[in-house]
This record gives sequence, C-alpha cells and structure tokens, in this order.
Amino acid sequence: ASPQRRRTPSPRAKPPTTAPPVVGRATVVPGAPMNTGDKTFQAEILIARGGPESLNHSGNVRTICFRGPSRTSEEQARTDGKDLEKAAPDGPVAVRKAAMVLQRGSWRR
Repeated sequence: ASPQRRRTPSPRAKPPTTAPPVVGRATVVPGAPMNTGDKTFQAEILIARGGPESLNHSGNVRTICFRGPSRTSEEQARTDGKDLEKAAPDGPVAVRKAAMVLQRGSWRR
C-alpha cells in the first residue's frame, strides 16, 4: 500500500477590501456602451430600506440602488444624480418616483 498523502490546506481567499457604499449620495457610473461604441453614463444612488426589513441577518443596513437613464454626457448624468439626491431625504418611494420621471423624460433631453 502506498503512503497516505496529506493535503495542504488551501489558503482562503480574502474578499477584496472595498470602501463601504455611501448611502444617500449619488455617483456617476459608466453605462453600457451604445451600438456605435460611444460611452454612456448613469447616475445611481443607494437608499436605506425602511421598516422591519431595514437590517439584514448580520446587522448591516439593507439598501436599494436606483439608477437614472443612460446619458451620453457625464454632465447630464450628474444633473440626474442631483435630482435623485433631492428626493433621498423623503425615502425610497420618493427616489423611485424621481428615477421614473427621469427615465420617462430622458428622450426629451
């Protein structure tokens, strides 16, 4: 019989350290490129959930991400972010309404 081989424990991969998300503050992120290859930008904002589901099982705040429409201009996306931030103090329902208004009116801009 051959000798038993010992397995060396594999090193556990540590999750990458990232900054905690900023709740209530809009950021501009790259969007999906257009068919022509042109870049697009989107405003997104994280809003804390309210009510009994505001914390997850480990005590972290649950958040919802709302995004504005894809824009060809980063400045337009920043303007959308400001609109989302104005609605943030009124909670997730108000931010959802603001995002829907931006999405519906995006073809006019």
